[in-house]
Amino acid sequence: MNQSQKTSNFLKAINKFAKEQSDAIHKEVEQFKKQEIEKATQEGIKDAYELIQKEIGTKRSQIVSDIARREQNSRKELFSKRNEITQSVFDDVKAKLSEYVNSDGYAQYIKKSALQIAKLFENNDCVVYIREQDSDKADMIKSIIADCTVEFDESIELGGIKAHCKALNILADNTLDSKLDDEYAWFAENSGLKVV
Repeated sequence: MNQSQKTSNFLKAINKFAKEQSDAIHKEVEQFKKQEIEKATQEGIKDAYELIQKEIGTKRSQIVSDIARREQNSRKELFSKRNEITQSVFDDVKAKLSEYVNSDGYAQYIKKSALQIAKLFENNDCVVYIREQDSDKADMIKSIIADCTVEFDESIELGGIKAHCKALNILADNTLDSKLDDEYAWFAENSGLKVV
C-alpha cells in the first residue's frame, strides 16, 4: 500500500470518526432538546394547572360572595315588604279602633273592663287611668269600682282603661293599646309572612 493510499484511508477514517462523533453529538443535542422541551412542557402544564385552580378558586369565592350578597339583599327586601304589609294591616286596625271608640259598643267595653277590674281588686283602693277623651266615662267607672280615683294617662292613645292597686301591687291593663301591641307578636307568628 502506498503512502497516498494510506493517507487517503487515514483521512477517510478521520472523516468517518468525525462524522460518527458529529452524529453522536447531534443525537445527544436532539435528545437534550427533547428532554428540555418535555421538562418545559410539564412545568408549563403544571403552572397552567395551578393558575387555572387559582382562577377557579377566585371565581368560586366571587360567586359565593355574590350569592350571599344577593340573598342578603333579597332578605332585606322581604323584611321591608313584610314590615310594610304589617304596618298597613295595623294602620287599618287602628282606623277601625278609632271608629269603634266613637260607637255605643265602646261604652259597653269600658263598663265590662271596669267590672273585671272591680272583681280583681275586691274593693281595694285603686287608680284607674283613661284617655282624656274618655272623661265622660269617669262617673260610670267610679260607680262600678268602689274607692277608685280616675286619672288621665297620655300613654293611652286608642282607648280602654288600666288600673293600679297599690295594696295588692297589681296593674291591670285592659287598654286597646296593649291589646293591639299583643297582636303584633301573634300576627308575626300566624300571618304567613315569615322570612326564612
